Amino acid sequence: MEDQWRIAQYDPTWAQLFQELAIRLRASLKETAHRIDHIGSTSIVGMDAKPIIDIQISVRDFGEESKYKRQIEDLGFELRIENPDKTKKYFRELPGSRRTHIHVRQSGSFAEQMTLLFRDYLRSHKDDCVQYAQEKHRLMALFKTERPKYVEGKGPIVWEIISRAHIWSQEVGWKPGNTDV
Repeated sequence: MEDQWRIAQYDPTWAQLFQELAIRLRASLKETAHRIDHIGSTSIVGMDAKPIIDIQISVRDFGEESKYKRQIEDLGFELRIENPDKTKKYFRELPGSRRTHIHVRQSGSFAEQMTLLFRDYLRSHKDDCVQYAQEKHRLMALFKTERPKYVEGKGPIVWEIISRAHIWSQEVGWKPGNTDV
């Protein structure tokens, strides 16, 4: 398995990897998944990223884990119950599989909407993409062996970008587009 704890140059196969898994998720989850979206840096054409596919599944009834947990696990993922973020259910690949993060969130929630806004804003603001990628490279060089510090270190730039995205959303009347799958 390739080392995925690194920042890689954009790879167009990331979109294909998302699409292949998302189609399987849609077939398994059916109407339970209101949306299935490619999120994170691998979803932004041209952006350097950790080569880890992030998928957000938006469900109408987040509290009803029985409506989606087994279906996702049957595709080779496991629920990480130690996840401290209570706005999502976090699934990871089984050992030996390609690194993939699945985030299940409540449809219409702040966390779901903010994630989509952040992605959409970066897709249309290349200067912010460059700045964000540069900061990720800098942090990876500093904290290659300290993942929590790398993640924590991204906080300031992420909130700067979210602030600009919020203003942009009001200027353009942003709303989430159609689901990716």
